[in-house]
Amino acid sequence: MAQQPLARDYVGHGAEMPGFLWPGDARVAVSLVINVEEGAETGLSPGQETTFDYGARAGIWRILRILDRHGIQATAFCCAVALQRNPVLAAALVQRGYEIADHGYHWDKHAGLSVEDERSLIVESRDAIAEATGMRPTSWYSKDGLNPETRRTLVEEGFRYESNSFNDDLPHWGTDGVRLPVLPYAGDTNDSSLMGPYPTGRAFADHLIGSLDLQLEDPRGGPSLMSVGLHPRIIGRPTYAGALDRFLSHALGKGAWIATRLEIVEWWLDRQAAPPPAK
Repeated sequence: MAQQPLARDYVGHGAEMPGFLWPGDARVAVSLVINVEEGAETGLSPGQETTFDYGARAGIWRILRILDRHGIQATAFCCAVALQRNPVLAAALVQRGYEIADHGYHWDKHAGLSVEDERSLIVESRDAIAEATGMRPTSWYSKDGLNPETRRTLVEEGFRYESNSFNDDLPHWGTDGVRLPVLPYAGDTNDSSLMGPYPTGRAFADHLIGSLDLQLEDPRGGPSLMSVGLHPRIIGRPTYAGALDRFLSHALGKGAWIATRLEIVEWWLDRQAAPPPAK
């Protein structure tokens, strides 16, 4: 039987933005997301696999050094197998107080799975990540999005929010009546752009800075969110890593609030009206 399509909301906040600001009266909250996928990829050639190996062996540590220098914590979207195969990295993320989120057991697709099959994979990855880190993952982000019952499964399995959406600049409750916050992710401010439209570190840094500055100067008022997606095999390269360092210096200098995704969700929840009735 074909699955019903996910409901969509074309209105969102509309012209009336929420009246709160982020901590320190910041206009923009910046979420740094490190995608920990190295070792969990499947179906690649040996040459392609070595690019992932670079991320695990060298790139991730360059990213962590940059964030350490700025005193910043990130959210790690973790594939369970990547942590199992690199326990030193798992320990380093926990030691730094990074938020640990669930990105699947392998770096694999979930679209079209039955409710039972998807639940089994979610529970398997959740438990494996908890075993590898000593921390229950806070959130879920799939490589290819949600099925109609995924959000209900996530609530039942103890997740606190999800990020499988690109549809807003602020958190929201979704469209299905499930009491699970959505913290939208972003594709335009992702280091995968270095493989296409912004092929130099300087161009990518300018791209990120321009996005932040527009949100800071937007005349509409109210808060905004900027998600920056990072992959150790990409932004961790010496050619590109300076873009991250330059962007962080600019963001901190402009008074942006750089926080984990859970911190952003919790701040938003404390300033929201009651969630929609559960269905």
